[in-house]
Amino acid sequence: MRPDRFEEARPMTGCIHITDAQGDTTLIWDTADPETIREIEEVFREAQRAGRLVYRQAKNGKGEQVTLETWDPVEHTDLTVTPRLVGG
Repeated sequence: MRPDRFEEARPMTGCIHITDAQGDTTLIWDTADPETIREIEEVFREAQRAGRLVYRQAKNGKGEQVTLETWDPVEHTDLTVTPRLVGG
């Protein structure tokens, strides 16, 4: 018997790394668990309120800013929240 070419869709997991004055925190989400998605959405909202930025590493190796509006929990699976840097 030949195995099917297409497997059943599997839940995707991702992580968001938060660096702040308290240290480094990593949160995990699972696309099959709506509560974890809501938690990450709140991280985005809090980051925006605090003036922090969320980035992901793009395929070209460069950082790319991600907002709550552009975040795709299946595609953007490794995120970093950082303070906004200001030159002086």
